Amino acid sequence: LYYGFAVCGNRVLCREGYKTAAGALAHGKDVKEIFQGVVGEVGKERIKFMVMATKEDLEVLRPHMEPMGARLIALDAGSMSIKAMPKGCADNHVTILPEFVVPDGRMDDFVAGFPKFYETTKNGAGGAGCYYYGFGIEGNSVFCREGYTDAASMAAHGADVKALMEEPIKAVGAGGLKINVVGPKEEIDKLRPRLEPRGAVFWELDAGALWR
Repeated sequence: LYYGFAVCGNRVLCREGYKTAAGALAHGKDVKEIFQGVVGEVGKERIKFMVMATKEDLEVLRPHMEPMGARLIALDAGSMSIKAMPKGCADNHVTILPEFVVPDGRMDDFVAGFPKFYETTKNGAGGAGCYYYGFGIEGNSVFCREGYTDAASMAAHGADVKALMEEPIKAVGAGGLKINVVGPKEEIDKLRPRLEPRGAVFWELDAGALWR
């Protein structure tokens, strides 16, 4: 669906999206030799993987990704694609990935709140510019994978869910929320004033990023 590198200081992130686990595995075979060269250059211990997919697709990927220490995040059934994704062109969309580290005994409360977020996202002002939105769980961490056409759409969504966010932020407490943002420099710079004070990490998307 989409593929592109992003940079934050001396770290490089590869943002990749596939329709199925089979597509992800096929790509892995395509770049196997290139990837092995990267591993030899930077060292296996410096490479980290995070995979977010349905439980069915995770089981297909598990034998390949688990030995590499990948974090495998089970995508919630309510996850959705709202706006049709582009095809065959440059990719300049913006991703935000909040991670809530949920205190013991509070996970059921978090999951119970998912439908409200889905409904508000779909019907809110930011929905028109939202490509994908969905929660995922790994251990005591809840992730929300979100993709928007631009910073303005992401900001509009933030306003849509502002009231809903108060309780989750309060529940996880200080240090319990981690945020990663990926996008073109001109877009992520618009988000810095609001998200940088919350400790967000910003990844500048390479100009060669693409929609398949």
